[in-house]
Amino acid sequence: MKTIILDFDGTIADTKNSIIRTVKKVTEVLGFSNVDELEIKDLIGLPLKDTFIKALHLSDENDLQNAIKLYRTIFNECCLDTVELYPNVKKVLETLFSNRVIITIASSRGNDSLSFLLKRLEIINYFTLILGEQDVGNKKPAPDMVLRILRETGTSPKNALVVGDTVYDIEMGQRAGCSTCGVTYGNHSEIQLKKQGADFIINDFIEVIDLIGIRK
Repeated sequence: MKTIILDFDGTIADTKNSIIRTVKKVTEVLGFSNVDELEIKDLIGLPLKDTFIKALHLSDENDLQNAIKLYRTIFNECCLDTVELYPNVKKVLETLFSNRVIITIASSRGNDSLSFLLKRLEIINYFTLILGEQDVGNKKPAPDMVLRILRETGTSPKNALVVGDTVYDIEMGQRAGCSTCGVTYGNHSEIQLKKQGADFIINDFIEVIDLIGIRK
């Protein structure tokens, strides 16, 4: 594999509790009844707009933009300190980087938040290309992010691996013609990832090294 395309939330960084806490605060401020935590968890990985359409059944564009703005404010004020890397992530990134693997991110998170967190977690320098929510017209599970990464890095789909924790990541990679890997420690279950047809399933990020084909 020449290039690895990573999701952020639930794949390299544990943000689940932060996201659930923020969405629940948004629903409280906007006067909605409590949204079930399991429903929020299943929507992690989609763009915020889609999350609020599905979770709160918002349809008016102004209401959606207000909810998104409120979410970002609350997340930045209350939840940034709860985000941390999953075990072995930094070790794997260092190994991939030293072996000249092109490391990229395809995330539904907003660009500013994504950049801030990557810097805070001290891993931003490992990435050749970082794509966030604003960087493509069609969001996950559309293949646009992956296709752009393939184009800008000069990578053939057969030489790229998409790694994510949700069925949206797996579908995105599949629609771009890439190999896909689901991680079981994130927001969607192993059963969901297998049902989507992920080529590989791993329980620990350290297993990425073997999938990429790096000799230990």
